[in-house]
Amino acid sequence: MDRELARMDPETDWERMISLYVSYRVPEFALAMMVYPVTMRMMQPSSGSATLAHTAKLERRPHRRFQDGNDFLMAWMVDGVSSAAGRSATERLNRIHRSVARKTPHLPGNFDDIDDFVYPLVLLATFGDRLQTSLGLPGVSEPMKTAWHRWAQALFHLLERESGPLADEAFPEDWHAMTTFALKFDSRPYEQTESGHRVATAMMDFFARRWFPAPFRAFGRDLTRYLAGERVCRLHRIGWISPRRERLVRVFLKFAFRAQRLLPDYRTPLPERLRRTRHTHAQLKKLEPYRAPSVDASAPVDPHRHH
Repeated sequence: MDRELARMDPETDWERMISLYVSYRVPEFALAMMVYPVTMRMMQPSSGSATLAHTAKLERRPHRRFQDGNDFLMAWMVDGVSSAAGRSATERLNRIHRSVARKTPHLPGNFDDIDDFVYPLVLLATFGDRLQTSLGLPGVSEPMKTAWHRWAQALFHLLERESGPLADEAFPEDWHAMTTFALKFDSRPYEQTESGHRVATAMMDFFARRWFPAPFRAFGRDLTRYLAGERVCRLHRIGWISPRRERLVRVFLKFAFRAQRLLPDYRTPLPERLRRTRHTHAQLKKLEPYRAPSVDASAPVDPHRHH
C-alpha cells in the first residue's frame, strides 16, 4: 500500500489515495473511534446538541445511526466524493438537513452557520494525524495530508446550508489552515446544555457496549472521553479521567497504532468488512423496536434514565 500511495500525485489522485487508505488500512473499530468523538466535538455549539437531541437517533437508535453514518463515509471516502454513490450520499444528507431544519423552527439557523459545516470535515480529515502526533507517534505523510485536504474541500463544496449551497464559500486553503481553524473553533466559549449532556452520555455508553465486553466497558467509556478531549467532556458534563486511567488509554492507543504499522494491510476492503457485521432491518427492529419521537431539548433529563 505504501508503495502504491507513493506513486500517486495527491493533487490529482487524492480521491484514489483516500479510497485505498480507508479501504485497506482502516479497521472498523478505528472508524467508530473517529465518529463518536467527532460528533461530541460537533455538539459544542448549543444548536448542534439541541438538533441531535431533537432527532433522538443517537439516543434511541444508535445501531441504525452508526450504520447510516458508515454508509455516508464509505460513499465519500471509498467510492469517492465525485462518484455517483458519493454525490447521491451528499444529496441525501442535504435533504435530511433541510427536513430537520423545517421541523425545528425553535432552532433558527441551526443549519446555516458555515463554520458548522467546515468543522466536522476538518475533524474527519485531520483526526488520525492529530491523535497519532498527540501520542508522540508519526502522523500521516505530507502527500496524504494534501489528499485529505482536497477530499474535505471537495465534499464541503457539495453541501448545502439552510440559506443555499456552499459551492462558492471559502474553505481552509490547506492542511495548516484546517488545523488552525479547528484549534480556533475548539477554543471558543460554549455553554453547557442538558441536550449535550444527554446525547454525549448516550454515545459514550453505546460505544462502550458495542465494542467492549462487560468487564471492560468502563475502559471503553474512558477511551471515548480521551478521544473527545477534556474540554469537550467537561462541557458535556460526562466527566474526565484520572491521570492513571489516562496513561492506560494512551498505552492502549500506542499499542494499537504500532500493531497496525507492523501488521499487513487488510485484504478485504472496509465496506465489505462493515457488511459482515451489519444488522439487517429485522435485527434493527428487534434491537430498537420503537419510533424515535421528537425530543424537547429544553426538557429536564430524568437522572434515572438508562441510555
